[in-house]
Amino acid sequence: SSGINAEYGGRNHAKISDTTSNFTAEVRKISVDFGKREEIKSRCLEIMKLGDGESFDHVTLFNNHGSMNEVDKLLAESNDPVKFDDYMFLNVTSFQILTCVFLNHFPAIKHTCVNISSICALQAFPSMGMYCTSKAARHMIYRCIAKENPDVNVLNYSPGPMDTSMTQYITQTSVDASIKQMFSDLSAQGRWVDVDESAKKMLTILKDGSYEQGQHVDFFDRS
Repeated sequence: SSGINAEYGGRNHAKISDTTSNFTAEVRKISVDFGKREEIKSRCLEIMKLGDGESFDHVTLFNNHGSMNEVDKLLAESNDPVKFDDYMFLNVTSFQILTCVFLNHFPAIKHTCVNISSICALQAFPSMGMYCTSKAARHMIYRCIAKENPDVNVLNYSPGPMDTSMTQYITQTSVDASIKQMFSDLSAQGRWVDVDESAKKMLTILKDGSYEQGQHVDFFDRS
């Protein structure tokens, strides 16, 4: 179709509406809980079906759903197998399933897959062990997809640190003093990355194609 269509899937419909309120593209929204195992493929498919009946030249998946782990304990204390499995299902398994459904639902057209990544995919941070592990897994999933599918455009993009409810939670709750200080300093020094600025830089990087397939590109890597 002419122009740009956006399909937005997430758990909280109100937050979806708030996030997309300033979009100039046509937005089709659907509430999806990526943490529920039952019929996860069918629920991911419902997102893709929002575009059925349209004719697209190019489709792009911005894969950003997930959550922070409980930061009031260290990884060596995270010994509940059910909680660990549930966390990894939401943050890794459903991430992979959504990508697979996306790649198979729109045949014979150009696909781009963007993992909204983090420096945590590359570096370890105390009290954020499960989050770092899941980010590293997502990073490698997309690197492997890039190797296996040379016709698919794949980017791991790290948007930089932003002042969000997640970073506020870490600042207030982390059991590690150095992590609390790091995020407190970002606030005190006004060094949070602007959301719109980071999004524009990501789109410029995608448009220019100035990266290797599956590469991890950080906001601060490009001027």
